[in-house]
Amino acid sequence: MPAAPGLIERLLIIGVIFINQFGTPASWFTQNTGSASGPTDDFLLSFGSFAMIALLSLGLVGNGEAVVKILQAEPLMVVYFFFLGLSPIWSDRLAESVAGAVNLLAMVGLAVILMVRFRPREIFALITVAFVVGIVLDMVWIVAMGPLGRSAAAWDGLGTQKNALGNHGLLGVVVFLMAARLFRRFRVPYYLLAILSVVILVGSQSKTSLGAGLVAAASFVVFLGFRARRTMAGAVTITLILGCVLTAMLVTSNLDTVAGRLGRDTTFSGRTALWTEVIRGISLRPWLGYGYDGFWGGPLSASHSISAYPQFDWGPNHSHNAVFESALHVGIPLTIVFVIFSIRGLVRATNHVRWVRGPIGLFPLVYLTIVTLASITESGIFTQRFGTTLFVFATVQAKVGVDEAQRSGVLRLDQERRARTAAIWRDRFAAT
Repeated sequence: MPAAPGLIERLLIIGVIFINQFGTPASWFTQNTGSASGPTDDFLLSFGSFAMIALLSLGLVGNGEAVVKILQAEPLMVVYFFFLGLSPIWSDRLAESVAGAVNLLAMVGLAVILMVRFRPREIFALITVAFVVGIVLDMVWIVAMGPLGRSAAAWDGLGTQKNALGNHGLLGVVVFLMAARLFRRFRVPYYLLAILSVVILVGSQSKTSLGAGLVAAASFVVFLGFRARRTMAGAVTITLILGCVLTAMLVTSNLDTVAGRLGRDTTFSGRTALWTEVIRGISLRPWLGYGYDGFWGGPLSASHSISAYPQFDWGPNHSHNAVFESALHVGIPLTIVFVIFSIRGLVRATNHVRWVRGPIGLFPLVYLTIVTLASITESGIFTQRFGTTLFVFATVQAKVGVDEAQRSGVLRLDQERRARTAAIWRDRFAAT
């Protein structure tokens, strides 16, 4: 039988989570560069993280059955990431593509390690510790480090730019609210940290993270209200559609008044014009794409025509849309696979909320809702390191959690209760 996780393994997990979400000193002192996932030339972040994950993978030895169970939970996701890992083969930027694909697959591997070695409650405990350190350091950096932590326009904190800090704040709110309900002994400090995360989120002035957070907060109320009802699926569908439509309207609206209120131009920092160019790039390689991270790269890359236009002087380094970014990486066919298993994950997360009690039951749907909303104007999991881990965890947990509930008899007992209630009402109607 494999040994239980020890202190060193737990500390390594916390370290990997921390540096992939909050970066390393090399990125903290390099502000306003890179993407929301951090600078691409951070050696410690890229290779140090991979080395720790490789060491942690030793814990999978003797756990082959558990690994297979996780992989079987969503075969389409396995197929997608497998081909994404192979995509550097057809990339024009081999070195950059290999580095990006390895980092992304390492984050997928971290999700597998977490689910094999720890129970969901323990996973949230490890994530919470990493976020306590990160959010506190974010605020210290903002208050004490002057221009390194904040600018005249927005806060940067430990992030390389405001969208990275906005992601810190958004996930911090979710993590600490979950922790306050899971670990009630420390619920007051966790609620205070959730408030601090909101302050950081607002201070970052990241409109995407703030918008996703507001819609997700409204969704959270809806999900709780309809949690035990038969109409849960309809409520989730309507909420997601309205949230996505609202986000899309805000992004593509040409109304100066709306754009002005959000501090953006009428194309939202050139996103709509960017999407036109990205679609043109996708049409040139529709079947396999450019390989992971093979499209973006400046003058010598496929995106050179975009970087040459004056309207893109803000330096886009990703598509600002998850579906477009996936199509650039691996082509349209595999992007359809990505969309299918993402939608299926949301459907399963809806069932997970209904049948798995407590905050753990709520997490997959809340997180996948946030990812869906953020993917409209940002590139979702493709520009987030630890976000990829959470995405895989939420998608798999949505399936595995319901399966475990079925085996434990929770679903059967609930179905029997509903059947008895329905029979009682039928008898009453028949009697009248």
